[in-house]
Amino acid sequence: MKKLFITLLLLFSFSILTAQEDFNGLWVDKDSSYLTTIIATEYKVLNVFNTSFEEHSIVTEDIVSDNGDKFTTELNNKLNGYSVKIEYSLKNKNTLIAKYSKDLEGEYILTRLR
Repeated sequence: MKKLFITLLLLFSFSILTAQEDFNGLWVDKDSSYLTTIIATEYKVLNVFNTSFEEHSIVTEDIVSDNGDKFTTELNNKLNGYSVKIEYSLKNKNTLIAKYSKDLEGEYILTRLR
């Protein structure tokens, strides 16, 4: 029983530690001109930024919390005063759920760009 517990604990720890790397990539929302880029290692999310080629704009997000299977950022666009808090979680390998609060409320689905 002790060996089973240790094995389960190691598997759980490994899945949480490597879960961050699954966020890596370019993500798109069909209703937005912005492309969300997430850079992550196997241990943590390092950087999130949004690029719009239509608006010639790059907006970075500040990572405020990171707890394995989800992470939270704050985005403050100084050009227009837009401010949101975004909680990201993976639905599956190619689908990301972004829950917005503050200036924009709601849940948005982003798809991995291939």
